[in-house]
Amino acid sequence: MTTDFTAGEPAKAARPARVFTLAPAAILSLLCALQIIVWTVVPVLVNRTPPTDFLEEVLWSREWRILTYKHPQLPAWLTGAMHWLTGSYLWGGYLLPQIAVCLTFVLVYAFGRELMGRQAALAGVLLLPVTGFFSAGTEQFNHDIAQLPFWAAISWLLWRAARQDKIGPWVLFGLVGGISLYAKFSTGLILIFGLLWLVADPTARRRMARPGPWIAIALVLAFSVPIFLIMARMHFMQLTYVMGRDAWVLSHRGILYYTGVQLLLLILLPFAMWSAGLFSRRGWPAGTRSAILLDDRRARLFLLWMGLGPALLLCVVSLFAGIGEAWAKPMYDLVGLVAVAYLGRNLTDRGMRRLVIWAFGMVLFTAAFHTTFVEVTCVYSSRLERICMPGPKVASRLQDDWHKAVKAPLGIVAGDEFWMMATGAFASDRPSMFTKFSRVDAPWITPTRLHRQGMLIVWNDTPPGPDIRKWIGDLPIRHQSFIWQAGRPPVTVSYVIVPPGTLGAPK
Repeated sequence: MTTDFTAGEPAKAARPARVFTLAPAAILSLLCALQIIVWTVVPVLVNRTPPTDFLEEVLWSREWRILTYKHPQLPAWLTGAMHWLTGSYLWGGYLLPQIAVCLTFVLVYAFGRELMGRQAALAGVLLLPVTGFFSAGTEQFNHDIAQLPFWAAISWLLWRAARQDKIGPWVLFGLVGGISLYAKFSTGLILIFGLLWLVADPTARRRMARPGPWIAIALVLAFSVPIFLIMARMHFMQLTYVMGRDAWVLSHRGILYYTGVQLLLLILLPFAMWSAGLFSRRGWPAGTRSAILLDDRRARLFLLWMGLGPALLLCVVSLFAGIGEAWAKPMYDLVGLVAVAYLGRNLTDRGMRRLVIWAFGMVLFTAAFHTTFVEVTCVYSSRLERICMPGPKVASRLQDDWHKAVKAPLGIVAGDEFWMMATGAFASDRPSMFTKFSRVDAPWITPTRLHRQGMLIVWNDTPPGPDIRKWIGDLPIRHQSFIWQAGRPPVTVSYVIVPPGTLGAPK
């Protein structure tokens, strides 16, 4: 295996003991294999019901819309495609986000290899699992996870395009940038940061005199036109949703909550860097210090700008606006490369070995922690936690009752958000969800369809609220109890079967 270490010292010192018998690309492959296996298998075995975002993507995947009242729908399209490939929403749904995480690792490695060489690129990737953004929390494929590979790809492709006087790289950058908007609107932030760099960097700015950058911008705008037109047709409901989320966060979270969560998720990173010797040049054998350092000041500034700029901006904005704590997840893709770019001169073979231990160890540790957390929560929590609820069992039982009463497929589910989603996502009839009983939020539910298919309304065991009562009229309320944890009282689910032919509009 070739190394990236200096050879200017005496022969014996210039050849430190080899830690790896595998090339960096092979170690990266092993890391990805571990990530995929562990974080696909563990949630399948541990989670009684997937997280809400997971369920929502499953239900949205059946409608094949460009936009919902919340987001663009690339994650739902990919969820639907994964179900088509695997035949399973459950393990296929847990596999999908791990593919996104590992694709991010590969893209970060490719970018780092181009800038600093293979060893430094691998170090930049090995630091990522040490953060809290690439392990726990990735078991649900949502819009934040879907952005992960796009942020890494946009940064890498922009750097490559700006260094080459060719049309092809700019076209690829424009295509990826345009498609990224369908993952989540916030990918526009990294595109804005990239545009600002193009304008501010003297070398990159000279490229603006060529057609390449303008072709890329035109492609991004072309992809954004359908989104804008549909948003206008929907009266910009997505902005209303964002403002509502902003108001909720402001009223339920402290002013430093967002920044505190980010620091907590990064808390182990400096310890891993210290363990690998990145903060000190002392204590390592003479001649083993890595020569792979990004000496190009312009490249280091690009990494710093694209890798930390958006994340720091959100920390500042969060002091004045409500920012969801998970929204910054893709903004830390390059944090490992930034660390290596500025401190990589101290990276040694011994330090690389420690980073490998940190990375592989954190994948296993966070999976063990997740398992323990779920089990302890289900046994001792005073509340009925959603992750502990038997969603697939509920879906199967309620669908069976529907078939006995109606003798037709279950086509529409409605009611309490969680129970509606859990029932709808795992019902084999693959029904659509009637979000908030609103044909604006769920335009695929029409009066004709309601009349033809009826619907199943599900909620927890409490008196139905007014939004439910106006739809069920005098129809009988049914109840089913489910064992969800040994030694704990069963959970009771209430539901109403609204047969076809009895609905057209609420009473």
